[in-house]
Amino acid sequence: MLTRTHVRSGHRAAIYDLQPAGEGFYSAAADGFLVHWHRQDVDFGRVVATVEKGKFLSLVATPNLLVAGSLDGGVHWLYPDAPDRNKHIAHHRRGTFSLCRVGDTIYSGGGDGVLTRWSLAQARSLESLPVSANSVRRIAHDPTYDRLAVGASDGTIYLLDQTRLSPLDTAPAHPPSVFALGFSPDGEYLFSGGRDASLTRWQVLDGRLTPAQIVNAHLMTVNALAVHPSGDYLATASRDKTVKLWRTSDLALLKVCEVVRDKGHVNSVNAICWLDEATLLTGGDDRRVLEWRFSY
Repeated sequence: MLTRTHVRSGHRAAIYDLQPAGEGFYSAAADGFLVHWHRQDVDFGRVVATVEKGKFLSLVATPNLLVAGSLDGGVHWLYPDAPDRNKHIAHHRRGTFSLCRVGDTIYSGGGDGVLTRWSLAQARSLESLPVSANSVRRIAHDPTYDRLAVGASDGTIYLLDQTRLSPLDTAPAHPPSVFALGFSPDGEYLFSGGRDASLTRWQVLDGRLTPAQIVNAHLMTVNALAVHPSGDYLATASRDKTVKLWRTSDLALLKVCEVVRDKGHVNSVNAICWLDEATLLTGGDDRRVLEWRFSY
């Protein structure tokens, strides 16, 4: 159900985020480069923005603006076609680990345990909410019911009303840290993974975090997950070097993509996203982006 089709290389350090963009996608890496890759030309990757000595961990891509989070806690507003407008804001302590766009708003989460709401148009912070005494590692948005899920390094998931940033529920999830989150398209379920290497399906339709199923998903940390646009499948990326495909309704394991048999990653897989319904992208410590063809 997943077959590797293309390899893109050129980064000089680990890749930590991948974001679709029009006819291609962007990659963000610890070499301080943001690279735009063309969908049709797999050999052509163009560095569109860079920060000296920066180590990018997270990314949001819009048609004219890239917002990137770095290991030093910076939030960087980068305009590839107008670099004189670039703005670099020192904000979070100990890393900006996650960025999430909701309409005209950007949310950032960092090593200080703070969730910050930013104006996309004005490139400035609007308000901040201390969520955890530990790092905020992942933010996910539910567009159906307009909720945010926040995963932290206290092993807890926080469910928030997006408009008011008011708490709806909290639940212990993946000790000692939650690294991966994603909502089903209908907003009925939240999927999570973390350092305990497990994958959890939460029932969240009523605004409460109720665990519906837990599986031992990987041998090591679940770094990221991506729910298929149909909502019927999800893919996980792990420190154990594998990519796995699951059925969302019962968390049945459908495919394991590994190094030898599937020509997969040779180091930790850190980033994952669906480019479209038939294409999965993964990136990791081996500094490569792998493209996988998905078939039902």
